[in-house]
Amino acid sequence: MATSGWLMAMTAALVLGLMLATAAPAEAQASTPVRILPLGDSITQGGRNDREEYTYRQPLFRMLKDAGADFDFIGSTRTGLHGDAKWPDHNGEPMDLDHEGHYGWKTAAVRDKLAEWMKQYPAAPDIVLIHLGTNDQDAKDHQKAIVEPLTDMIRMLREANPKVVVLVGHLNFNGGAAAQIRPLVEAMAKDRNTEASPVRTVHHYQGWNEDPNHAQTDTFDWAHPNPSGQEKMARKWFEAMQPFLQLKQ
Repeated sequence: MATSGWLMAMTAALVLGLMLATAAPAEAQASTPVRILPLGDSITQGGRNDREEYTYRQPLFRMLKDAGADFDFIGSTRTGLHGDAKWPDHNGEPMDLDHEGHYGWKTAAVRDKLAEWMKQYPAAPDIVLIHLGTNDQDAKDHQKAIVEPLTDMIRMLREANPKVVVLVGHLNFNGGAAAQIRPLVEAMAKDRNTEASPVRTVHHYQGWNEDPNHAQTDTFDWAHPNPSGQEKMARKWFEAMQPFLQLKQ
């Protein structure tokens, strides 16, 4: 009886140890933050020291923190246009400054450097926020200048992470070239969308006032979002991201 009891105790201990060992990787995986790549031009980078050009990244950081999201902004750079520009903390927590925004860059130029930048990331992104094309509005062929580079970037991102979620932001203008670009980007996103790797468009132009002379303007200068515009952009990104985030209830 003593031997039998000893064997039963040892068996129970081994089973418990196996269960804990099996559960450990799942717990570790569950605690891995969602890696978010803000990818774009000056509207993503910001960081002028003569105005509050914090970009959508700052209010988005706040929204994600307040929602209890486990996330990590990633990118090869941490600075703004002016190296001494500062971003405000949120509830005493420093802003996560990592991003991939490049002031004045065109879509193809970002595409051509993306593979090099991605080598510097701690891991492949899970969610990518792309806002490009503002500097390509005067291009003769928007399909070649914007849509083809975006398609190439989606392919590159999927090579790094086959399950990556790609959110493509429409330009912050209600008319002009942006209105001509919009259906091209919409068609591209629909064509590239898959169940495994969703591609969604984010309609930043809706409810947007780009006229800096208007009392309720969302920009400093027709293009770069002021704090009101930054908040609007962040809210639309956040709403588009919610189905793909691990939010604490």
